[in-house]
Amino acid sequence: MSKKIYYINRYDASKRKQIRENSGYEQIVKYNSRFITVTSNKTLSKLLIKLLGKNKPADYITLTAWQEIKLFFLALFTKRPVLYLYADKDALFLPYLKKLLGLKGLRLYGALHWPIQISENYAFYKYNLKSQFNGIITLSETLSKERYSKVQVIPHGIDLNYWNFKDTGQYKNYYLVIGVSNRNHEKQISIIKSILKFDATAKFKILISNKKVRNQYANIINAEIIATRINDDELKALYSSAKGVILFQDYCLASNVVLESMAMGVPIIANNVGNISDYLGEDYPLYIDHKDDMNKLESFITNESFRSEISNLLITKRNSFAWEQIANRLVNFINS
Repeated sequence: MSKKIYYINRYDASKRKQIRENSGYEQIVKYNSRFITVTSNKTLSKLLIKLLGKNKPADYITLTAWQEIKLFFLALFTKRPVLYLYADKDALFLPYLKKLLGLKGLRLYGALHWPIQISENYAFYKYNLKSQFNGIITLSETLSKERYSKVQVIPHGIDLNYWNFKDTGQYKNYYLVIGVSNRNHEKQISIIKSILKFDATAKFKILISNKKVRNQYANIINAEIIATRINDDELKALYSSAKGVILFQDYCLASNVVLESMAMGVPIIANNVGNISDYLGEDYPLYIDHKDDMNKLESFITNESFRSEISNLLITKRNSFAWEQIANRLVNFINS
């Protein structure tokens, strides 16, 4: 019988639930009963962080510290494995103690989310902890090419029971621009201007809470800027009526926006960067990377059948990313 699996999640589940209850990698633990976690202690976590001083890694969350120490003893006693949902940023005390004390029986697994070139100050890389992991999960092919003792590509997933709108062609003539992280805003603004050249009536709903970033979009005509964070139900309603999603990135290993758009059957206007093709496919028809690709953008704007074709393609692909099957693959990998 498979063992229970302890997990460490960097996000406060109760706070996250108010906004993002149906999206994000941390949702994976809801889809297999073997995943269990433990609570932390704010005071003891702060004491541990104080001991680190200037050696605290970038983006390491304080509450994770005591959770790691607590799981160190529990994992040793129960011999259950420990999974870091975001190992790049969160793995610190457990692998360090494993290395320091030579505890080969302590089984650690971790999912990696960020490209190595921007992650050197995260704990996993800063302290060279990869050798302490019994298995590494990558969400796309790029990171799987690094030298890990045991690595498995298991993609990001999506809740298809929630994000399940079937496009009926009754969309409105607006495009969504969502989020800040890793976005190439210059390219996104350029695409918006190109869309307006082909269709002066097109509208844009821009969901960006960061004031400095959203100011870049301030002078775009026909644009509504939504500066406050919205919940999943509100976001789903926007997807349901959108003609398309604009998403240009500097790198891509996995993306909530890509998965949500796929599940909702909303065509994505995107650049073919990083591993976005692991999700959309190499031959996705709406990659815009060169000037010669603008004819595809024009066809999408003016040709209803082309948009319908792309929407149906995404709906066909989405079943490969259902959380249930991905959670089971993860459990099988850890217990193999």
